[in-house]
Amino acid sequence: MLKKSDGLMAVVFLLACSAAQGQTSPNVSQVLMYSGTAKSGIGIPAGMVPSIFTETGAPAFISDFAAGAAAGGDPARLNAFVNVVGNPHNFAISQDLVDLNNALNASIATALSIIPLSSPASGIINRKDPVTGAELPVNSTLGPIFTERAETIGKHKFYIGFSNQDFHFSKFNGQSLNALSVLYQGGDATKSQVLSAPGGTALPTVPATFNIGMDVRLSQNIAFLTYGVTDRFDVSVGLPVVHAAVAARTYNGLIYAGNGFGGPTCWCISTFTPGSPTLILPDVNETSQSKSGFGDVLVRLKGTVVAKPSVVVAVGGDVRLPSGDAKNYLGTGTESVKPFVAVSFYSKPLANGIVISPHFDAGWQFSGKSILGGPLDGTTLTLSTPQGSVPYLAAPFTTSKGYLPDVFSWAVGTEIALGRRNTLIADVLGNQIGWIHGIPNAVTRSIANQAFPTGPSGTAPATIGGPTVQPAVQQVTASGLIGAGNVSFGQYTGSFGYKIRIAGNLVANFNLLVRLDDNGLTSRVVPMYGLGYSF
Repeated sequence: MLKKSDGLMAVVFLLACSAAQGQTSPNVSQVLMYSGTAKSGIGIPAGMVPSIFTETGAPAFISDFAAGAAAGGDPARLNAFVNVVGNPHNFAISQDLVDLNNALNASIATALSIIPLSSPASGIINRKDPVTGAELPVNSTLGPIFTERAETIGKHKFYIGFSNQDFHFSKFNGQSLNALSVLYQGGDATKSQVLSAPGGTALPTVPATFNIGMDVRLSQNIAFLTYGVTDRFDVSVGLPVVHAAVAARTYNGLIYAGNGFGGPTCWCISTFTPGSPTLILPDVNETSQSKSGFGDVLVRLKGTVVAKPSVVVAVGGDVRLPSGDAKNYLGTGTESVKPFVAVSFYSKPLANGIVISPHFDAGWQFSGKSILGGPLDGTTLTLSTPQGSVPYLAAPFTTSKGYLPDVFSWAVGTEIALGRRNTLIADVLGNQIGWIHGIPNAVTRSIANQAFPTGPSGTAPATIGGPTVQPAVQQVTASGLIGAGNVSFGQYTGSFGYKIRIAGNLVANFNLLVRLDDNGLTSRVVPMYGLGYSF
């Protein structure tokens, strides 16, 4: 894990290098990290995670630096002031902005594990009449789509199903993924004896922000095979093929650090990295990566415990095996189990063959430790400066494992059969994430009345030295996402579907998932289509 220490803070932000301009992210899950490592040509070593060397104040010799030794400044104090910029003892690394990457990784892994799958139960369920020997339909609807049907398919019967879903995640906690802002709040104490308040009191660091643009997409095709072991017990196996694609850009790094020269706070001793002082980092890097492959194998066991004409109750469990490549978001990287209960009700046929069938599901998923649930570690390198070697973080990044959140899932809805060939379905799906093992999250914070210097042209002076006249100061609000630790929250989705019996036992289904909240990672509208055949 990236460690926070005392001393003058280096604020870290993480995202990816494009192949043409620097190091390429080795996998999809590290795109965000690599877009925040420096590309060549921006004044700092390629592959470095940009850091902030910043201070909110300096003693009176700051005016000596502004005016220069020729104007009567004390050379010794001037040198002390300049040397502190590259002093290795005044650099450290902060965890604050790293937390966003961990929150996004855990959110994507959780999304993979709770993506609602079309039910592997057959749309057509027949039983042999003991008197006539004829195959007769057991129920009056074609069944639900995203909730588990309580009926089993029947002894020695098979069902084969296929479905496709494409998720374009566009928001994180209600903010557009293409326009995120990340905030370093500052306030960390320094140990510098040169840059300290009168009396030797350490001064706190100042805020900084970065902007991020991201595009996150997951496509899942899943094939199901269900076999009826007995009339009351069946086994299903699902094999998904997943395509994951992530693109990210980090830009517009800003340090909110005072009024320039001669005041109690000063931007001119602020840097995004040791040895290359700058107040603004307009363009850090950008990269993208995508992978396709087999996902996590799902095994489902289900048994009917109550079977009456008006109500059917089943209990079962899902076991997810980590066969997908977690580093590329093709799988979750850990085993998970989910016991569940499913209840289906059936009304007597109404006019024109209409049957109403309410249903209810509930289950609780528990997962182990995964590389997508733990923090990332950077490689510590050193930068040579006239004052000595300064440690900094850079690619490559390694991963540590942590628990993925538990998820309590429920669904309630109804099927409306319009005769034997058509069924409409409406559901509300809910997931309470992280009741036991929370999920890393980030929240928005704002810090008002931050002084940001502007030069005569309206842009901030960029380097140490700058103009000798005091620039104008604009009071702004610094805002963005900060790490919120592990939390629990709910996610709610409306599901609206249609199933049609094409011919014989071949059933097609179509569905729209519509997210009803903004918690966590959000894909607002997700279409799904599929086919199923029982024999």
